Amino acid sequence: MTAIVLISCSNGPRQGDESSIDSTISTADKIQPIVSDECYLFIAAKDTYALKINIADTVVKGTAVFRNFEKDSNYGTVEGAMNGDVMHLWYNFQSEGMNSVRELYFKKNGDQLITGISNEATRADTAYMPDAKAVSYTGPVYVKGNCSDVPLP
Repeated sequence: MTAIVLISCSNGPRQGDESSIDSTISTADKIQPIVSDECYLFIAAKDTYALKINIADTVVKGTAVFRNFEKDSNYGTVEGAMNGDVMHLWYNFQSEGMNSVRELYFKKNGDQLITGISNEATRADTAYMPDAKAVSYTGPVYVKGNCSDVPLP
């Protein structure tokens, strides 16, 4: 006489165990990063400056355009981070056919970005602020605007 033995192995939940699926997913897996696309404009007479940025949690990436009426304009990319209400960026841009880098600070205040001002130093093609604590937020104020209003190079 022959006996047949059936063995079943399963790593999945048994019927009626659906609640165990949710408990195995960690809370961190359920949290989505805060992402926003924002545009800010500063217009002075016939000059237009624009920042088109994407903020994902604390990471900031985007583009910047500084369109001057009767002077050289420049445009490029920005990358950096948010730390509370302060945005610290590195602006990599083209001007007069040359590539340059400039450190930028902004303080977010509602629908505005207030430009940080400080003494600058330069090294090679990079302008930077040697003392971040000395930055004062008294520069031009950018106002949140429509992305379609951002001038392209």
